[in-house]
Amino acid sequence: MTATLLDRPDCHPGASAAERLRLATAAVRVSLSWLGVRKTLTPEQKEVAAGAFGAQGGYLSAGKRLLDTRHPAFRAVTAVKNRLVGYWKSVSLPYPEPGIRLIAQDRVEAFDGRMQQFRDQLAEAVERLDGHYAELKTAARQRLGTLYNPADYPPSLIGLFAVEWDFPSVEPPDYLRELNPELYRLECQRVRARFDQAVQLAEEAFVSEFAKLVSHLAERLSGSAGGRPKVFRNSAV
Repeated sequence: MTATLLDRPDCHPGASAAERLRLATAAVRVSLSWLGVRKTLTPEQKEVAAGAFGAQGGYLSAGKRLLDTRHPAFRAVTAVKNRLVGYWKSVSLPYPEPGIRLIAQDRVEAFDGRMQQFRDQLAEAVERLDGHYAELKTAARQRLGTLYNPADYPPSLIGLFAVEWDFPSVEPPDYLRELNPELYRLECQRVRARFDQAVQLAEEAFVSEFAKLVSHLAERLSGSAGGRPKVFRNSAV
């Protein structure tokens, strides 16, 4: 995607890479709501834990894990998150604002459809996880002993894992042009600087990915397997 968006002068002749990127992309933001599975111990519990080492509770950082994230049902939920985040990053470019990336405008519809699929997959995985919730709480009670507190656990896991996405504007608001022309001018400069940074970030990402590809190919082509030369196949790329 980097080469597609940065190296197409035919789309906007004479435009800089930053200008082409600005004209050809839309900002996309993905937000995840995720159940926290760790909880800090209370001051009283810290004092008890610190006492075993002759330490003071105020100087001890300690927490407990509420659920076993290694359970297959929990891993399935995490796997959906990893896939959707990986997809988001694979079809977009970095932008110097937390939580926002840039996607080609002609990919927005396909992106929205794919994210809908991920949302459905996540809902199904969470529903299956909720079916094991009682089992997970029982295991937690056994593992945590006196640290177990029923109040730490919501009645259900449904609705506690969610993904949202939107397409926020990163351009200066039009109303500012009439309201305060000088402020509008400064905002335009800020946005141009952001896209200059975005180009640099995109180039760095491209170089990093290319280096990984070269390293992978070098590993596949070097040495031999069982005394025989390694065979290069298309799947190696």
